[in-house]
Amino acid sequence: MIIGLTGKSCAGKDTVAALLPPDRFTVIDVDALGHVALEANHKALREAFGDGIFSADGKVDRKVLGPIVFSNPEKLKTLNAITHPWMRDEALRMAHEAESEGKRAVINAALLESMGFVPCCDLIVLVVAPYDVRAKRALERDGMTEERFRDRAAAQKDIGLSLLQSGRRVITILNDSDKDTISRQVSFLCAKI
Repeated sequence: MIIGLTGKSCAGKDTVAALLPPDRFTVIDVDALGHVALEANHKALREAFGDGIFSADGKVDRKVLGPIVFSNPEKLKTLNAITHPWMRDEALRMAHEAESEGKRAVINAALLESMGFVPCCDLIVLVVAPYDVRAKRALERDGMTEERFRDRAAAQKDIGLSLLQSGRRVITILNDSDKDTISRQVSFLCAKI
């Protein structure tokens, strides 16, 4: 079984992922695969962005690449066209490996929909939290400014919108309270699958 785990910034995807029993679930962190994808696609990145995005040790300097792509939507599309297919293939390879070991694979990805994972999932878990709760977490926990969080939230406005029309079973976890409340919801989820 492949489970898609998604939600907007600071909704609590990682909290849910951490609560899943590791003896039954293998969590695949697609964001972490993004860092590996940069190193796995040097040639294409060099062709698209030039030598200036590489540090002296030959690795992609994300502090240089980030402002380039996040200030230009076309360059962000170029980056995503290079890295997303690799990330998707690798996540699915890992998911099938987990299934062959008798575990449920959990693909933890904010961009579950836009990266094309939804058709591959047997079940989707959507973690939601009100904007003000997510903003408070971003400011207190992550040290983000209100403006930066507002921009991130605006960029993620489409997350979750197409899931109900996907034909997949969607379970929503509301993360607007304390850790005990979300733990109970995750326990209930685990008992159902």
